[in-house]
Amino acid sequence: MRSGEEFAGRYVLKEVIGTGRGGDVWLAHDTVVGQDVALKPERMEGDRETEVRRLLGEPRAMAKFRDHPHVVTLFDVVTVPRDGDAAETYWFIMEYVSGGGLDRQPQMSPVRAARIGAQLADALASLHEAGIVHCDVKPANIGLTRRGSAKLLDFGAAYRVGGTETITANGPFSFTPDYAAPELAKGNVPRPASDVFCLATTLYALVTGSPPRGGGPEDDEDHSEHGDGKDTERLRYWKAEQGVVEMDAAAVGPLYPVLTAMLQRDPRQRPDAAEVKRLLEAVAGPESDGPGTTVNQSAWRPRRRRSLLAAVLGISALLALGLVVIPDGGDDGKASNESDRSRIEENASKGKPRALIGNPRTADLCALADPAALDRFGDAEVDVDYGNFDRCDVLVRPDDKTRIDVSIQLRPGSRPETSESVRTIGKIGIVEEQPEDDECGLLLAPDGGADGMVVGIRVNEGDGSVVGGSAALCTVADSAARSAAEVLNRGPIPRRSPAYPDNSLAWANACKLLDTKALSVVPGLKADDPDVGVANWSCEWSSDVDELETEVGFFRDQPKSAADGTPITLSGYDALVEPEGNGDETCTVFVEYREYGGQNAETAAEMLRLHVGGKRPTDELCEMATELTTSAAAELRAQ
Repeated sequence: MRSGEEFAGRYVLKEVIGTGRGGDVWLAHDTVVGQDVALKPERMEGDRETEVRRLLGEPRAMAKFRDHPHVVTLFDVVTVPRDGDAAETYWFIMEYVSGGGLDRQPQMSPVRAARIGAQLADALASLHEAGIVHCDVKPANIGLTRRGSAKLLDFGAAYRVGGTETITANGPFSFTPDYAAPELAKGNVPRPASDVFCLATTLYALVTGSPPRGGGPEDDEDHSEHGDGKDTERLRYWKAEQGVVEMDAAAVGPLYPVLTAMLQRDPRQRPDAAEVKRLLEAVAGPESDGPGTTVNQSAWRPRRRRSLLAAVLGISALLALGLVVIPDGGDDGKASNESDRSRIEENASKGKPRALIGNPRTADLCALADPAALDRFGDAEVDVDYGNFDRCDVLVRPDDKTRIDVSIQLRPGSRPETSESVRTIGKIGIVEEQPEDDECGLLLAPDGGADGMVVGIRVNEGDGSVVGGSAALCTVADSAARSAAEVLNRGPIPRRSPAYPDNSLAWANACKLLDTKALSVVPGLKADDPDVGVANWSCEWSSDVDELETEVGFFRDQPKSAADGTPITLSGYDALVEPEGNGDETCTVFVEYREYGGQNAETAAEMLRLHVGGKRPTDELCEMATELTTSAAAELRAQ
């Protein structure tokens, strides 16, 4: 084949643009529709029936996603007899991705990599929903269009989850050691989480120039058998099987917490592709990389990685971790098989902030709530459908008449500078809050935490219960805090699976529901100085007049009924006014946003909750609360 020749009666060959398993990949011009296309050959070898099934597996997989903006489009498959041979060559007529593969691109900023990663995660989510695992996500298998949009290429290693049809060049399935998830390298059945791991190693390589286990562009090729006898090749496979990665937190900046979650050695601990998309979109920010972007692009520079040999010093001691992450300069090279887990974690994170919570909208806060840790106090059950999205509760019942409520809640802020830890568990300091007769509170504050959040443990007596004062409650709080601290020490905490649905209030911003004009109905309210809750799930304003205060936030519980207060309708939503709903001298209004199937198949509801408190008559407080909620409900309806 030569440039200028016509192929299959309609494609004029231009130039070779790459090499695949079946030979040269050509750029050609389709004379019928007037567009450039890529021609990729796949040769049939061996048993015809087996080979046809193998060769057609890839285009059949691609055809399922021809309308997806981030999957390369397959236009046609053409078979051509080979000269002097009864066998045929299958030619895939594909979309030409003019920007070339990402393996040929220079290093990019974390924000741009996050934007590309979000597009690829969207493509992977569609694949996984259709029961397909790509298996070989890497820079060479990702193209860029002229406008910079990412396209997932090469389905030759794709695997059908739950089926037997597999596309492969070598053996059960193929992978690239420098990018592969450990379960792939070990020969285990691929799963959607395998693609999430591969995407993380790919994004790291896009920012730093090489994947996080020491390979480089020269190593970016398919493998499915153990090494070629060279020490470096054996090392690559060994590191792939063990899930070892070496990440420089400073090099990837805001991507570090997301990549850490995606690179968990246990595939069950990784977020799914849909969640990864949301996490990466949050890092990427606005399309313009303008205000709101978390990285100063002009100031960002990639840091150089250490040599491959330096990276593996002490590697055997790191295998105890579910994720082996060695930040640059964090390992002194003296770790050995006798080193314990705490020593490894200390070396692995030396000098680096610990992002344990990550995006609170995707964090599974209930992973910090272990009923087994509280069973000695009574029957314990997690309640996942109560309160704002920043909390998870455990209900403990010592007997039929008594209930202890244990609340685990995210709070904005950092460890109080003036407070000393009453104890430290690993890297988590536990700080006491001033106890009251009917409750006990503790704060869990990671040393040097990078999340800007602490975890509060609050234990109180359930309605009508008499437990025995704060001392008894603090014993329960201590057990809950110890259990949660152990989870945080293994951090980051797991991601929610499944994620909150797109129509959930978890993705909304409560602080934007009331503007200065709306807040003016409460005298003296400081509209420009709110106390903002975690993830903007709540906002609170105070006034110097009559100790007035207003809080708007989200709330989950069983749907409200007329027995709870006075039903009304606001902006088309069912609402309820509850005098003294938040204690004396308060009035609370609930707006039911949506009902959903909650825990134990019970109906639960997401609600907007607004309360006004202060030294005014209750009916006046309710009048202000209703007027404020009317404005908030209208804004919620408009979103």
